[in-house]
Order: sequence, then C-alpha cells, then structure tokens
Amino acid sequence: MIAVLSDIHGNHHALAACLDYARQRGAQGYLFLGDYISDGAYPQKTMELLYEAAAQYPCRFLRGNREEYMLACREKGGLGWRDGSASGSLLYTYENLTGKDLDWFAGLPAWGEESFPGCPPLAYCHGSFRKANGLMAQGSPETLEMLAEIGPRLVLRGHTHRWCTYGLAGKHVVSAGSVGLPLGTPGHSQMLLLHEVGGRWPRWREELCLVSYDADAAAKELEDSGLARRGLVWTAMIRHVLLTGENMCLLLPTRAQALYQKASGIEAGWDGVPEEFWQQAAAEYGVAC
Repeated sequence: MIAVLSDIHGNHHALAACLDYARQRGAQGYLFLGDYISDGAYPQKTMELLYEAAAQYPCRFLRGNREEYMLACREKGGLGWRDGSASGSLLYTYENLTGKDLDWFAGLPAWGEESFPGCPPLAYCHGSFRKANGLMAQGSPETLEMLAEIGPRLVLRGHTHRWCTYGLAGKHVVSAGSVGLPLGTPGHSQMLLLHEVGGRWPRWREELCLVSYDADAAAKELEDSGLARRGLVWTAMIRHVLLTGENMCLLLPTRAQALYQKASGIEAGWDGVPEEFWQQAAAEYGVAC
C-alpha cells in the first residue's frame, strides 16, 4: 500500500495528520507530488516533517511549481518580491527557508516512474509531464501527446487541489487532491492510498482518504506568524479556503486585475495591480481581510 500526498502548501497541521493516518493504515511507501511550501505559516515546520518522513520511510519526492518559484527567487538574489497581496506570502516563505531546503528542492525531479515488486509500474508528476504548473486538461492535444509518451497505465498527478479520475489514451489518470489546501472538503485533508490488487493481472486500486485536521489552528497561525500582515488579501484568501473549502485562488486575483484595468486602462499581471483593487475584489467575494 502506497500513500500519495500532494499540495501541502505549508500546512504542517494537515501534513502531520496525513502522515499519522498513513502510518496507522500501514502504508509501505510514500509518493509526494510537490508544492510542499508557500501559503501556510511556518514553512520550516513542514520541511521538518518532510525530512523526518524521508529518514524513516521509503519516499519519493517531486518538485512542484511552488518549489520552482523559490528556486527562481534564489537565482535573482532574493529580489523581485515585496510585501503585499501579490507576492508578500511568497516572500515570507522564501525568507523562512534555508539553503538546505532550497538545495533539496533543486535536486528533486520534475516527474518520475516507479515500479514495485509484483505490482504494475506507475508514473507521476505535479501538474503535467512538461510543466510543473501544467493542467493536463482532459482530451487536449498536449495531454494526449504526453500520455502517449508515458509507459505505465496508471498516472498520478497533483496541482488541481481536487480529487478526480479520468481515462484517456489507454491511461488511468488520478489527481491526488490536496493535503494542505483541499477544495470542497473544509477541515479534511485529501490524500490517496494505492492498494495492490493481486491475481493473474495485478493492478492498483486507488482510495481517496479524507483526513480530519485542525483547520482553525492552521488559520490562526496565519495571524500569529505575521504572514497575514505581509500577504494581506492573498493570505486572507488562503484563510477563506482553509475554513470553507471554497476556491478563490484564481477568481479573486483575476477580479482584481479586471477592476484595475477598468479603472486605469492598464492590463497588468497580478504583481502590477495596486493594493486597493485587491481589497475591492476581496470585498466583492466576501473575503474578510
């Protein structure tokens, strides 16, 4: 039995609960699909749990897009981000990571394939097999091309923060949900257990597991750590997701962009939107800052 964990996003409360659950269920190996940090408070606590898991159990780790953001920031000498709704949360995370953490991220693969004795092989990635923040949209030409290049029938991925499955090009694609910022299941982390089904034609059977954890404590730490003061609307949005499971992580920033463009005539990326328009978008969506 293999535990699959994705998109922790610095929520060490949720990660600890999922690791305990996997141990209690008797998991014999662990696959981590990336996005270990950013958005949550005290990222060093998440890193400590990951290092402990790697020392105690057979683990495989991938690099997610959030790890790539941190590495890109290091290449720029730590410059480019500033406190505020657009990048304050990222800057907070970067400043709470160590050189060891960043070196570990740099050594992680972007995707992988794995074989277990007596079990069929499987392939895994974060967003897609070409980009960490790729979407692998069902039926898209690019997705069909990628799946045709992958040997194993079972494909695991993260990034979407929702559990789902689909069949395409002879492959069975499973999105593992999110440990730290699950959508639609407030107060419950999402993870997978893969069970070996033996017999004449061995296969894997996936089990979606909803693991209870203290979401209120994770939300409170956003304030206690000072992250809320640095990430402003972004961190308020993360608190909203933690407590409600409602996805605001694309809607709200996109609305802030639209409000700014309407007022100024300027089409800007998230990092170019003045704070007042972030605040206005948050008010429209009922996100308390």
